[in-house]
Amino acid sequence: MRIILYFITFFLVLFKVSNSTAQYSDNLHPYAQGYKVSSNFNQKELDSVTKVLSNYFNDGVYEKILQETPDLIANAKEIDSYETELKLRNLLGNAFVRLDDLERADVFFSQALALAEKKHDTLGLVTMYVNLGNTYFTEDRSKAAGYFKKGLDYKYKGSNSVQLNFIINHNLAELYLGLDNVELTKHFLEKIEDQIDLKEMDNRRNTFIGTTTYIKAGLALLENKPQESIGLTLESLKYQQYIDENYKFGNYKHLMAGYEAVKDYKKLNEVHKVYDSLKDLRNEKETVKQQQIARVELHLDNVVQDLRESQLENQLVTQKASVGKMFLLFFIVVAALLLLVAILLLKAKNKRDRLVKGLITKNKQYLEAKEKSEKLANSNTRFLSTISHELRTPLYGIVGLSATFLKDPRLADFKTEFKSLKFSADYLLALVNDVLHINKFSSKEGHRLTEVHFNLSILLNNIIQTFTFLNEKHNNIITKSLDPEIPTLLYGDQTKLSQVLMNLMSNASKFTEDGFISLTVVKKECLKDNLKLYFEVKDSGKGIHPDHQKGVFEEFTQVKDSFDEEVTGTGLGLPIVNKILSILGTSLEMNSVYNVGTTFSFILDVKVGCLEGIKKDVRSTDIKSLEGKRVLIVDDNKINQLVTQKVLEQHGLVHLTASNGKEAVDIVEKEIFDFILMDINMPVMNGIEATRRIREFDVETPIIALTATNFVDPEKEVYCHGVNSIIVKPYDTEHLLQALLQEM
Repeated sequence: MRIILYFITFFLVLFKVSNSTAQYSDNLHPYAQGYKVSSNFNQKELDSVTKVLSNYFNDGVYEKILQETPDLIANAKEIDSYETELKLRNLLGNAFVRLDDLERADVFFSQALALAEKKHDTLGLVTMYVNLGNTYFTEDRSKAAGYFKKGLDYKYKGSNSVQLNFIINHNLAELYLGLDNVELTKHFLEKIEDQIDLKEMDNRRNTFIGTTTYIKAGLALLENKPQESIGLTLESLKYQQYIDENYKFGNYKHLMAGYEAVKDYKKLNEVHKVYDSLKDLRNEKETVKQQQIARVELHLDNVVQDLRESQLENQLVTQKASVGKMFLLFFIVVAALLLLVAILLLKAKNKRDRLVKGLITKNKQYLEAKEKSEKLANSNTRFLSTISHELRTPLYGIVGLSATFLKDPRLADFKTEFKSLKFSADYLLALVNDVLHINKFSSKEGHRLTEVHFNLSILLNNIIQTFTFLNEKHNNIITKSLDPEIPTLLYGDQTKLSQVLMNLMSNASKFTEDGFISLTVVKKECLKDNLKLYFEVKDSGKGIHPDHQKGVFEEFTQVKDSFDEEVTGTGLGLPIVNKILSILGTSLEMNSVYNVGTTFSFILDVKVGCLEGIKKDVRSTDIKSLEGKRVLIVDDNKINQLVTQKVLEQHGLVHLTASNGKEAVDIVEKEIFDFILMDINMPVMNGIEATRRIREFDVETPIIALTATNFVDPEKEVYCHGVNSIIVKPYDTEHLLQALLQEM
């Protein structure tokens, strides 16, 4: 929890910028002005760029620091700017500390330490020891204490000595408090108590009072003085605006321990609620931090790859230059001394042999790298397949049971609720599918449309109904405006349109409080059966700041103000909307005014639908002919068995169940069935092996694979083993019935 004091140390050394540099930095911004970090900056420019990077550090944009700082360090070395190089190494090390990458942080702090030692810079040495102590403050307290004490051993007496010594003693007191060492905590606490009121501490006094009082409160708990601890903790909380949120978090832990010790359970409960709220906020910030760490790791991998490619290119250039020089020397020697021709030719041959040998080695390395890349791609495919199966399996239970309940006359009173449940489950399934295939939108599979006849008014009502709870919570008024000139039934990709509108309505409901949200559809053009419809989702929410409006369309990016503590999500909503609309042949328009509201709109081409088309999708064959047919259900999931049983029972089919492939083979050897519904992933014996065994003695009974797995090549993976058809779970009941009818 020493973070605030570590930051003060960082301020003393890293953010020390002269007035002239601060003025110049207003005009120099390497990203806004198009500068490249690989350029050769002079000292004044380096100071300004360093300040910009320090601002990125304050804002938590560590990825920028990792991108730009290594080249700037090389620049500082080139112009022999020791102070700038030390600041940049310090900055890079602290960025890795914030990202919990202690190994890399140790490397850069140790490099900076060696640099300061070479320059006999006492302040630099002490600061690096403090930073190394802070790096291991949580992971290795013994090592951290050793670094802090090394900083004290220098007995630094410079202009910042009072604050710096205070920081080291404060961190040691807090470190030993965490180790429950009362004696050493008191020892270092006594060293700092009389320093808070010194003149040199004016600019940080409130911060130091708050954090020191926090340590005193913890010490009182260790000495079994709960009432004293409560008083000290409440005193520390008076300075909460000056201290880091980690201290605030710790203070509430002290309060809970104190109130529990004195058995004041009423106040304990009140404090616990505040503590839980802070804990939830902390978890949300940790999630955002982990997303940034993931992006940083990806960037580091790319940097390493670029570096390897650059090294290989430099080697080839060097080799080519060497060969050119050899041939030039060859012609000079031939012209001067014909007697040396044979010797030079022999040297050239040896050189060429070495070059060919080197190229053979590099080609082998390339093939090995290619093989690793292919293994990684196959691993990624297996991962997606596993995730797809694990997500679709429970969804099959939700979709199937809700569809079954809808058709049960005994549950007619709950029809509205079950319709909402099924609609939400269908949407969730579509969302899962799109997220799993977000990287495949450029393929033919990703661009395939599923067009059906649908009722637009019912679709809009279902979407609005989905967000009723959230909008009631936010006290929002929802309005729907549907142009009366639009036909009741339309023909198009209902699933993709639904997902676009659900994402836009979700954002509007999430970012709007005590306001309105309107969903509008207007007919723009009509040419025979072809329509152009204008869709608009408008809200009176917070709006988006002009500086952030481009970022909202980036994947895994959430743009929010510092006060938006409750914002959650994956950051995929608008990127998915953009990709889907691109597939549908249109694009998303955004008009947002900060603190006024946001409007998203798009124009979509659809066709006029018909009632006969809807009926045809459901009743194209006489389903009554299935009554009395015997079906064997093979599935290891009891819920899946129940769902399939309910569907079959509703249409008069007789069923029997098996929990794995071996049971299925044994049953089919003894009994005759009209159909076999076979799951693929099962214990004991999977569906593929069971199908092969059954086909050894029964080649006629239709076997339909009922699975949550997506197959890359169904012909090679499934059909060749004797399976007649595949149905991916969750599925529409009508889809299953049609498959059964086709196999009769």
